[in-house]
Amino acid sequence: MSNKTNNNMKEDERKNILNDDERLYLSMLQGNIERMAGNSSNCKSWMVTIVSALMALQCTINALNGWILLGILPILLFWYLDVYYLHLERGMRNLETVFLNMFRDEDFEKYDKNLFNFKPYMIKKKDLTKEQEGQGLVATNDRWFTKSVISFYGITFVAVILISVVLNWTKISGLFASGQ
Repeated sequence: MSNKTNNNMKEDERKNILNDDERLYLSMLQGNIERMAGNSSNCKSWMVTIVSALMALQCTINALNGWILLGILPILLFWYLDVYYLHLERGMRNLETVFLNMFRDEDFEKYDKNLFNFKPYMIKKKDLTKEQEGQGLVATNDRWFTKSVISFYGITFVAVILISVVLNWTKISGLFASGQ
């Protein structure tokens, strides 16, 4: 085989096969994405544990008047942390998609510059173009009120308020009765 044929074959192979560095980079990105998803899941677990403990405390100690704030604070805190980790996860997925699109489009100059870049690729919903959507990119700043997040934290938030009202009903009804 001539050198020209070998060079063409190497270029063709390069277009279709990831080398070890590229596989390692994608593996590291995937590891970061998995870690962000795990942190998001841990936020939910910790929130349930802490809110449950605070509710049990309210059931045993009737003199805790401002306890509802104690029950709502962990919900809001872990809601924020969960959304933060989901935001980072989306940014890392976008980075992975951009990297793979550069490889697929054979844009090797940009591709080599972005190899081992770990800064999440954040896109605001208002800045997301149709072209970017077509490439598989997604907005990263719209995680606050997604179905999965609002159903978990919103329902927990409402449940804590309702349980607090039920547990403190005699105090609440006494306030309204004395005010008349």
